[in-house]
Amino acid sequence: MKSQLTPQELKVVELKYQSKQIGNMDESELSMWGKALLMKIHVITGWTIPNSPELLNILIDQFNKYLSEKYFALNTDEMEYAFRQHGTIIEDWGKAMNLNLLDKVLIPYINQRLLVSEVEEKLKNVPPPQKIFTQDELDDSQREDAELQYQRFLKGMDLKGVEICKAILLKDNLIKEDESVIGFFKRRVEKGSSNIYIKHQ
Repeated sequence: MKSQLTPQELKVVELKYQSKQIGNMDESELSMWGKALLMKIHVITGWTIPNSPELLNILIDQFNKYLSEKYFALNTDEMEYAFRQHGTIIEDWGKAMNLNLLDKVLIPYINQRLLVSEVEEKLKNVPPPQKIFTQDELDDSQREDAELQYQRFLKGMDLKGVEICKAILLKDNLIKEDESVIGFFKRRVEKGSSNIYIKHQ
């Protein structure tokens, strides 16, 4: 996945899983993180926060509700990152912090996150590269099948599709053109062969 994404996109993917989503926080967690996040946004952007405790409490309350209603899929690490990346380029220094200002940062981040998530899902669903077998590997696989069939024959087991083994037996000059595979197996048994391809040391 790393080779398919830019460093910035990789950072977004990493942050998605770094901490608990807003929507999964309980009320006490949201209250704690919401207040801390407001302070960090204030420091990053320079947006002012109310000096009045009453107004500050209202801002924190509305901010927490706003997060849980609109940005519940994000976590606090993502939100800090969004403001570090985009909050400093919005020309609203000195403005009082409000929900509209927050949207100016978080909506572009959400859009970026959606695009990165789509790429992430596509990369997750890419099937692994298929191995292309060499002719020698294919032949060895057929030899294993022939040996397996022969061992089944020695044990008196039912054989199915045994004639498919004839091609490799012909290629290895082990069977006669007009001979059936069962006939070949019987001939090997008469010779006392315990194997076709495997030789015990």
